Amino acid sequence: MNDALTFGRYRFEPDSARLWAGKRELKLTPKAAAVLGMLIARRGEPVSKEELFAGVWRGTVVSDDALVTCIQELRKALGDDAKKPRYIETRHRRGYRFAAAIAGTATPTKAPAAVARDEHATEGPAIAVLPFTDMSPGRDQDYLCEGLAEELIDALTHVEGLRVTARSSSFQFRGPGLDVREVGRRLGVDSLVEGSVRKAGNKLRVTVQLIDTATAYHKWSERFDRELDDVFAMQDEIAGSVASIVRGSALSRREKRAVRRTQTTTDVYEYYLRGRQSLHRMTRPHLEHSREMFRAAIEIDAEYAPAWAGLATAHAQTYEWFGANVEDLRAAERASKIAMDLNPGLADAHVARGFTMSLHRKYDLAEKHFEAASRINPQLYDAYYLFGRSCFARGQIARSAELFAKAAEVRPDDFQSCYLAGQSLRMSGRDDDARRVVADSVRRAEHVLALNPRDVRVLSLGAGALQEDGQLDRCLEWSRRALEIDPQDMGAIINAACIHTKLGRFDDAIALLERAFGMGWGKRDWIEQDTDYDPLRADPRFQAMLAKLK
Repeated sequence: MNDALTFGRYRFEPDSARLWAGKRELKLTPKAAAVLGMLIARRGEPVSKEELFAGVWRGTVVSDDALVTCIQELRKALGDDAKKPRYIETRHRRGYRFAAAIAGTATPTKAPAAVARDEHATEGPAIAVLPFTDMSPGRDQDYLCEGLAEELIDALTHVEGLRVTARSSSFQFRGPGLDVREVGRRLGVDSLVEGSVRKAGNKLRVTVQLIDTATAYHKWSERFDRELDDVFAMQDEIAGSVASIVRGSALSRREKRAVRRTQTTTDVYEYYLRGRQSLHRMTRPHLEHSREMFRAAIEIDAEYAPAWAGLATAHAQTYEWFGANVEDLRAAERASKIAMDLNPGLADAHVARGFTMSLHRKYDLAEKHFEAASRINPQLYDAYYLFGRSCFARGQIARSAELFAKAAEVRPDDFQSCYLAGQSLRMSGRDDDARRVVADSVRRAEHVLALNPRDVRVLSLGAGALQEDGQLDRCLEWSRRALEIDPQDMGAIINAACIHTKLGRFDDAIALLERAFGMGWGKRDWIEQDTDYDPLRADPRFQAMLAKLK
C-alpha cells in the first residue's frame, strides 16, 4: 500500500495519485491529481502557475483555463471554498498554495511520476512558426504569407530533435504587437519565428526573426531581397539557419536534402500555395477551390509532384466527407499515382496514395504507403493519423490506438488524434488508459478553443470527449455551439448523432444521421467498426440507411 499523507478528513497517496475521504475514493483526473501532488509537495509556500505548467504539462501546450479547471475540480472534491479556503489558496499573481497541515510518512518532492509528464511530450527544443505579415502594397498576399510559413514548418519537421508546433495552433497568432513571451507560454515553445513579406511585381522582400520566448531576445534575424524566382533557395537558407541555431548544431546531409523544397516556376508555386491554403479549411467550397488551384499549377507544370499529391488529397477528402462520388475517388487514384511516379521520395505523395488506397479498402497497399511516408519524415502527422483511421476502418482497433497515439506525440497540440486514441483504447478493453487519454484530449481541446472559440471541429469532436469524461453539461453545450456556428458541418452533425445515441435519444440521433447521409456523408467500413452506433444497429431506420452506403 502507498504511504499516505493526511489532511483534515482526507488522505492522499502520492505514488498512486489517489485521494480518499475515509474509505471512499474521490476520483480525480490525472492532471488534477498531479496539480494536487505538486501543491502538497510544496505545502505552505506559493507554487507559481509557470511551475505548475512545467511540472504537470511538461513540454506540451496548456492554457490558463486548463489549470483553473484542475483547481476547481480539486476544490469540489475537497469541499473547499475559494473565498475562505481551508486547503487551496489562490495567491494573486503568484499561483496557488496548499494551506492545510499534513500528517503522514511520505515525503513527496515532486508531482506523481505517473502523471507529472504528458505521455505524448517529447524532449528537445520546441519552436513555433507564426504566419508572416503581409507588407505588400495591395495587402493581397495572404496566401503567400501563410504558404511560406507553412513550408518552413514542414521543412523543420524533418530536423531531428526539434519539436515544431502545428500550423493549426501557431496560425492563431497574427498581426503586429504580439507579446512573444505570452505566445511562447501558450504554445509551450522555446523559440518563435515571425516575419513579413513584401511582394511587388517580381520583387520579393522577406524579413525573418528568430526569437527566444523567455527573454524576447532576437537570436537571429535576416532580410532577404530577392527575385521571386529565388524563393526556393531563400526557403532552404531560412530553414537551415533556424534549425541550426535552435538545435545548436548544423544540419546533416540527410536533413539538408529533406528540408529542400521541390522546385518549379513561381506561378506554379503560387497556385500550389493557394491550393494548400484552401485544403486545410475542409469545407466543400474550399476543397473545390483547392482542386482548381492544384489543377492550375499542373496545367503549367505537369511534373510538379506536390501539386498532384495535393490534388489527390483534395479529391480524397471530398470523397470521404461529401458524397462518396466515384469520380472523386477515380481522380484521387489517378493523381496520387502520378505523384508517386514523379517523386517516390515525396512523403506527401505516399500519404495521398495511402489515403486513396484506404478509401478503396485496399488496406495492405495503404499500409505500405503510410509506412513509407513515416520513414521519409518520422514527424509527419498525417502519415500516422490517416494510417490510424485506415486501421480502424479495417477492424485493427488496437493498432489504430497506437497510431493515433503516435500522431498525438508528433503533434502535442492536436486533440483529435488523442480523442480517437482514447476511443480505440476503450474498444480494446483498456478502460483506464482510455479515460486518461480522453481527459488529455479534453485539455487539448480546451487549449485550442482558448485560441479560437469558433472552431467547429474542436467543439463537435471535443463534445464527445467531454461526454466520455463525464462532463455532460459541457458536452451538450459544445455540441450545440458547433451546430449553431455551422449547421451544415458534417463532423458537427455526425458527432452530435453519436452523443444522442449514447444518451439514449435514438430518434434525435436517427434524424441527425438521416440529415448527414442525405448530404452525402457515410463511410460504411468506419460505421461498421464504430461501437458508438451499436445501440442503433437493430433499428430498421438505421439498417435502411446503412444498406445504401458504399
